[in-house]
Amino acid sequence: MGFRSVLKRNLRLGLNRSQASWERMIGPIQARRNRDRLRSINALDRIQEVRLPGTDSSKLDHLVLFSHFHPRGWLQRCIRRELADLRGRGWQVLLLSDHLDAAALAWCDSQEIGWLRRRNEGRDFGAFQDGWLMLRHRGLSESIERLVMLNDSVYPVVDLEGSSWPMFLDVRDASVVGFSDSFQNGYHLQSYALNLPGAILQQPWWESYWATYPGWGGMTIAIRDGEIGLSQLLLHQGVALRALHPVSRLRAQLASAHLLEQLQLHCSKEASQWIQQQLLSTGLSSLNYVSPAHYWAIPLLLDGCPFLKRWLMESNVNQMPDPLLVAGGQVSLVDPDELVDYLRPPVTGFAG
Repeated sequence: MGFRSVLKRNLRLGLNRSQASWERMIGPIQARRNRDRLRSINALDRIQEVRLPGTDSSKLDHLVLFSHFHPRGWLQRCIRRELADLRGRGWQVLLLSDHLDAAALAWCDSQEIGWLRRRNEGRDFGAFQDGWLMLRHRGLSESIERLVMLNDSVYPVVDLEGSSWPMFLDVRDASVVGFSDSFQNGYHLQSYALNLPGAILQQPWWESYWATYPGWGGMTIAIRDGEIGLSQLLLHQGVALRALHPVSRLRAQLASAHLLEQLQLHCSKEASQWIQQQLLSTGLSSLNYVSPAHYWAIPLLLDGCPFLKRWLMESNVNQMPDPLLVAGGQVSLVDPDELVDYLRPPVTGFAG
């Protein structure tokens, strides 16, 4: 073994030993800090103010918890349209946000939409945790027949009625339903929209999940312990998970003549063929490597999904075919005026 190889090996061993020693030293301190954080969350210390939806006599039998964030407290036009649609379909809505400006609060009041103001921590699952623990603390959770959890990471298409949105909200069976699913890092429903039956909400393991969820973490925790963790818990408890637009069906459509025909309703023949080739290039690997909401947003839209990931329109770091190639020309899919206050592209610098 050469000198450099020996040096690299010794450096690696030394680094691993140092890291292990550090973890042994810091572990008890971190564990104690996490226990304190959980006690604070369960004591509802993050919650600053609550206004329940509707009136005092309103039933919360069909309730939506909606996780929202905007740095200036705006309630964006497309989000108002989505929430108004929910109210028109008879759902009560509790908006979970760290800040809402005066215009947003006035609009919520006009729609009898409740809100919970909280410390901005833990992303969407941290917000859901605060919302659920508050409902449980006030004795309001037992009457819920269906609970929908939504977040603002997706843009709702203009023609919600013509999508699978009504089907999602009309679910009546004992399964947990989402729009799309994924096999990445463990099978799960993608958590931008989940519809849960009331029977689940009364289970001890459901209560335990929210009482112990590490709701102070960032995106990694929200995906690992939130999105994936919740689905894995439900499966372990024998609960059926159902996606309205499953990844296996979307993959089967990538090479189909039907997809090409759908694309040609929106694009030229040449553009349609190019888009399909780009989509096919993502289908050469196992399903475990594909997130349909990111990689297959176009077939997901054409299959009737009512949502577009904001991330795709803001940055699209994986350079997937832009969903606006098929959505931008149709008023039934995207309203250009709504994107103005919804998208928050990163500042990348200016020429000159």
